[in-house]
Amino acid sequence: MAKLTTYQVTEIAKDTWVINEAGMTAMFLLKGTERALLIDTGVGMTDLKKLISWLTPLPYDVVLTHGHPDHIGGAAQFEEVYIHEKDEDSLKPINYDSIADYVELLGNMGAYDVYDCSPADIRRIQKMPKCLPLKEGMVFELGGRSIEVIETPGHTSGGCCFLDRKERILFSGDACNGNLLCRDSINTLLGALDKIKSYESEFDRNFNGHVGYAGMPFVGSMDHSIMNTAIRICENILSGTAKIEDGGKNAFDGDCKVATDGRIRIVFSPDRLIDEGEIPVR
Repeated sequence: MAKLTTYQVTEIAKDTWVINEAGMTAMFLLKGTERALLIDTGVGMTDLKKLISWLTPLPYDVVLTHGHPDHIGGAAQFEEVYIHEKDEDSLKPINYDSIADYVELLGNMGAYDVYDCSPADIRRIQKMPKCLPLKEGMVFELGGRSIEVIETPGHTSGGCCFLDRKERILFSGDACNGNLLCRDSINTLLGALDKIKSYESEFDRNFNGHVGYAGMPFVGSMDHSIMNTAIRICENILSGTAKIEDGGKNAFDGDCKVATDGRIRIVFSPDRLIDEGEIPVR
């Protein structure tokens, strides 16, 4: 059976496309009347400039939800990108070897059964882009469409979501999903999840950064129950009532733990429940 190319483009709303890059990660292109906005740059196997030129002739900005390799791999294809200052070091420079390991991991999890790709397809561009700052409350004006930046640390310290009020969509990267890795404190993550929830009257759909994960043939937003369950897990971790298992050492330098509630799980460091100097959220 013939395999798919390394990307698939699906229109999820008017002038709004998700780019599934071989099941490795998802990028989103939003278009207004004057400009466009690319959210995340994948693992770097796709010629993004060429792909975007097929979708729109408009000038566009590039923003990164956070600095993990599977979201910044194609950033060097552009002259400048917006990223929160706390995640900026991920582009000094991009760790392409880490991305190659990630591609191999997800490939063996099912992506290689569906997509014609390999780590050799990664475009290892050495010249890094200029980093422009992402900050809470920034608005990207696309022409008849405004996209607001919401800082959501937890998964990474510089994590950001993007709220499209016109189409009532939240683009949340890895800030809120069913398999949530917390690299900050659980208290910080809970605060970010509470912030996302405070906007829930302004979005109907929440797209994370892994639509069509590995070989899964799905193009869909997340159920709101995932956000609510993740909040409950954080609350239970902090209160000492969570169902917790050992998570090994693959996600952290030291031991990590995994707290679950149904099919939702949060991976975290037991040494970082509330960091010194933090004000408890609860």
